[in-house]
Amino acid sequence: MNGQRVAPRGRIGAPKSRAGCRICKIRKVKCGEERPNCLRCTSTGRKCEYEGGKSPTALVPPSTLTPGQTLSSAPDTGRRERRAFEYYFQHAAQYLAGGLGIDFWTNVVPQICRSEPPVWDAMIAISALFEYPDQCMDFTFLRRHNGHPIAHPNQKDALIWYSRSMSSVHSQIEHGKADPYTALISCVLFICIETIQGHVEEALQLYGQGVSLILDLRAKVHNGVLPITLTKAALLEHTIIPLFLRLGTIALSISGIPLSELFQLVPNDPEPTFTSIESVRFAIMTLSTEVMLFQREAMLHLKTVGSDSAVSPEMVMRQQNLQARLAHWLHAYKQLSNTEPVLLTHHAAASIWVSTCLTQHETSSDAHLTDFQVIVDQSTLCLNASAGVNGNQPPFTFEMGVGISLYLTAMKCREPRLRRRALELLRQAPPMQGFYKCTPAAALAEAIMQLEEGFSLALRGSSQDVDGITSAEVPGPVHESMSAFIPEEARVHFIGVFRPQDGLPPGVLEDDLAKWNRGPDQLFLEFARQQHDLSSNSWRLVSQCVPVGI
Repeated sequence: MNGQRVAPRGRIGAPKSRAGCRICKIRKVKCGEERPNCLRCTSTGRKCEYEGGKSPTALVPPSTLTPGQTLSSAPDTGRRERRAFEYYFQHAAQYLAGGLGIDFWTNVVPQICRSEPPVWDAMIAISALFEYPDQCMDFTFLRRHNGHPIAHPNQKDALIWYSRSMSSVHSQIEHGKADPYTALISCVLFICIETIQGHVEEALQLYGQGVSLILDLRAKVHNGVLPITLTKAALLEHTIIPLFLRLGTIALSISGIPLSELFQLVPNDPEPTFTSIESVRFAIMTLSTEVMLFQREAMLHLKTVGSDSAVSPEMVMRQQNLQARLAHWLHAYKQLSNTEPVLLTHHAAASIWVSTCLTQHETSSDAHLTDFQVIVDQSTLCLNASAGVNGNQPPFTFEMGVGISLYLTAMKCREPRLRRRALELLRQAPPMQGFYKCTPAAALAEAIMQLEEGFSLALRGSSQDVDGITSAEVPGPVHESMSAFIPEEARVHFIGVFRPQDGLPPGVLEDDLAKWNRGPDQLFLEFARQQHDLSSNSWRLVSQCVPVGI
């Protein structure tokens, strides 16, 4: 909604008073006109200002500040709030939607903020952080809590507004005055504020609280405890719950995050009928979720049975069922629409995952070069569409964009030029996509690519010390010999990343790290590679750790 403003609405009833304070006029809420500070401003921690006079009000520093940092209000707070609203409406909202749930960000939030101060504060905080992002790009759950000065006044404003919004919501809840729908919408905005800063850990906690709010609200409505209007029912069922389900799918990309309870609400329909593009969108989200869960289960199954040949028929049958449903989805998509490339990237990624997860051999992904090409081609279209007038991508989208699919391509596609193109696009993409961080994902994928190419060169006789290779020792440009084939024993099975200071993963010993002579805050990559046992003529996975400079 570029360059558009809220259309003026006609007024019904008594003539509108012009004697209210400037802040209430900006926020388009009724002012009580109390002097020197109106009750609506003072009750929400705002700095009340009347035309021709100024009435300063103290602001409470947000709890997210580190010790020693201070924030203060300036005389032009009202002007900055108004500018933040305009920037949100004209720029940020459409990018937050990422092509999905656009009505929530461009219509629902701007309307509700007029009567709900917590929503107003959270919305303008999002706007300020979107315009001047300061994002933590450490790996999730490996964040270094190093305080640093806030670089831009807009970031200070954002933290003030965020703190004020949270305080207001908590106060309403404590006094039993909180509207459950307003609290739920505020929770969505708080998740957005945390994720746009790269604070995924805090955002996941808020997500869990939001899921609890939804389940509690639905139970009260179902039991008749809480009356509900048709408008609010539609908002909950058709906008907020699907939004939380999509976030739940993104969360599964983070190791150890469980399936959200909300997925119990999704009907189990193995052969759905697609009647609209919305139903097609919902179906690929559901399928992606099932595939990611099946992939987790397949990894555990392979560890238990020990080899590809011992995979149970039941697991193979489930794999085939998912593949058939993905084929059915693609047929329906082509019948209804061929204009949403991001959905094709999700489909291609899900197809690769489900087809390769029941084997321990990385070479299984070589059969999916066409799917990798689809991901790269369709991601290019997506990123061209989301680029601003200056060619830059937005810093954040609340939805699952192309990041996860590009990461999969950069990790699993061994065609060197296609792989590097996926890396290039992953670096161009919005750095935060829901709970997903593209920046560390790109750095990790590049490190693994360099390891594999180094191992491959060593196995071909370029080096004798295969196990001593680190990602930093492999040159970046495509080596001519890479265009042929990276053998199975040179391919990396990613396990995880860790810092010794946070504790060692199961199976990793201090002796495994001692040879590298690195400090406790060094980031290590744990992975496994296939080794062929000549005596038994069988393959086995052997794990190792190397330091990485990510």
